[in-house]
Amino acid sequence: MTQRDRQRSLSSFQCCMCDHRLSLKALEEFYESTEEQLHGEIYCRSCRERHLLVCRECSGRYTADPAGICSLCTARMYGMVG
Repeated sequence: MTQRDRQRSLSSFQCCMCDHRLSLKALEEFYESTEEQLHGEIYCRSCRERHLLVCRECSGRYTADPAGICSLCTARMYGMVG
């Protein structure tokens, strides 16, 4: 499958907030940009930006943690990840 096909091909997943169907590329981006604990509820890009927090420490992952720190940064802060 080419890059262009992945961007256009719809997956069977829908946004949990607005029911927008996600392309395979959008689904892949969601999994890359969110914590594993959020993978049970899929968000489209606009809903993800509206309803989830970007980690205050790494600014690289979305989190549902009220403190705004993803699990990877929390583990690093407590010395659990090298």
